[in-house]
Amino acid sequence: MFRIKRMGLIASIGLLISIPCATPAARHQTAYVHTLEDLRMARALLQRANKVSTADGSQDEVSLAISNIDGAIAEINKEIPIGDKQPEAPKFDARIHWSDRLSMSSKMLDRAMFDCSKEKGNSGKSELQTRVLASIAQAHDRIRVAIDTVNFDYSTRNMDTRND
Repeated sequence: MFRIKRMGLIASIGLLISIPCATPAARHQTAYVHTLEDLRMARALLQRANKVSTADGSQDEVSLAISNIDGAIAEINKEIPIGDKQPEAPKFDARIHWSDRLSMSSKMLDRAMFDCSKEKGNSGKSELQTRVLASIAQAHDRIRVAIDTVNFDYSTRNMDTRND
């Protein structure tokens, strides 16, 4: 019995010693971890089964937004080693209408901007934050255009509709 108490005491002392050492690094990267989660969810919502491009071969707004999101994720992963584990794709109901997926993605980008702006650090990390926020803002603008295009009421303008 005495031996069990002693081992418990030793284990708890070891735990108390290790917590202060691990906490600052984990706390420093928490905002970027949340930003990555939000960006991955936004990207998953925008992902389509088929590659869409316009008649002249250029990408549509959603594809460009995905590229901006990928750029923000790459910036964070390049500068901050958060983990070696490859994250699994976020899960959501695939039957959600496209316009709702665009809106949800826009909200996730808003959350990513908020989470990223909470990160505090030295000037090197400040440059990272600026680059990430710029990529997220570009993606957000592209999603706004895509939402406006999807919700555009062609009948009120006496214009031909697109056959999407």
